[in-house]
Amino acid sequence: MRSIYFGAVITCSLCAIACSRSRAADDPAPAKAVRLGTVSLAREDEAAKYSAILTPNAQVELAFRVPGYVIELYRTKGADGRLRPLEPGATVVAGTVLARIRPAEYQVVVDKARGVKEEAHAGVAAAEAQLVQAQASMAQAQLDFSRVSALWEQESITKPAYDVSKAKLDVAEAAVDAAKAGIVAANKRRETAEAQMREAQIPLGDTELRAPFDAVLLERRAEIGTLAAAGSPAFTLADLATLKARFNVPDFGLAGFHLGQSLDVSIDAFSGASVHGRVLSLAPAADPKARSFEIEVAVPNSGLKLRSGMIATVHATGGATRPTRLQVPASALVHDPAGQRYLVYTVEQNVGRSVAKAIPVEPGPLAGNEVVVLSGVTAGQRIVVMGANLLQPGDPVKEVE
Repeated sequence: MRSIYFGAVITCSLCAIACSRSRAADDPAPAKAVRLGTVSLAREDEAAKYSAILTPNAQVELAFRVPGYVIELYRTKGADGRLRPLEPGATVVAGTVLARIRPAEYQVVVDKARGVKEEAHAGVAAAEAQLVQAQASMAQAQLDFSRVSALWEQESITKPAYDVSKAKLDVAEAAVDAAKAGIVAANKRRETAEAQMREAQIPLGDTELRAPFDAVLLERRAEIGTLAAAGSPAFTLADLATLKARFNVPDFGLAGFHLGQSLDVSIDAFSGASVHGRVLSLAPAADPKARSFEIEVAVPNSGLKLRSGMIATVHATGGATRPTRLQVPASALVHDPAGQRYLVYTVEQNVGRSVAKAIPVEPGPLAGNEVVVLSGVTAGQRIVVMGANLLQPGDPVKEVE
């Protein structure tokens, strides 16, 4: 009886578990909250405005070319009145020595090269002296031979005496040629020694890091006493006297810009305060991903009030007529990595529930916070504009305001 009772209990328990699982499977998944909007047409009469980011006119990372221990950093008086190493935001003048590493190891190499150079110069001087001596001997041998030749023609001396004089002249001429060759070789050794000297001076000069232009320090990584590795960045400098406002325009807007053109640039951080800039460059080719062209505008920065990374708005002064185009908020566009495509979501009814439906689209350039859509949607079509990145096709959704 007891075994029958336990078997009945187990059977009932398994039935209860199965029933609970069946009810859980039948329960609908919770709806995801989304906000809906509509595909809009770009306003034809709207003045062209482009969101831009301010970047330095030039930015460099200074690194030691040779390794060594940092023994000196350029210091300025801090807010507490004490001399301190440069901190981010400090200004430096072109040519300022920002840091030094211990030069002793490199000075030894220079001193050795200098000794070799001095020996080479002494060798040239010795070779030149030998040439002078050989030329004097040759002149005497030529004089002796001319006298002997005269006597030989008068048959006043013997043949052996003539031959000895001729041999002395030949030896003297050979000595002159050898002395000249010695000078050439000595000059080559001197040139080699001078080149080695210059080569040794390069690492010695690289123990100093100098500011290449008037700049603002963005970052300092060097500290006194640290062992700096060759090529490791020590300072990041930026020329902020002039900034570049960089932004992208679609192909139909490119005709409204030209090199040297004056544009108004408003700075968001300063309540939209406007400055005048000039177009520095126009991209010769479109960005393959954004399908737009980058433009750089030079913006003066007197007093260094503007900072790199600030957001600005560039106001276009004209251009070609903008064609009718569809656009959606950038938050509505979703990248589908599996299909290597872009989607937007709309909402459809399925068995009495609102579910997400994916629509493949072909995106165009970005204009502010809106993305141009080249195909896939129609004007006025309702799409998900917030929460789209959390959706999968078929997910139940709930519209919120």
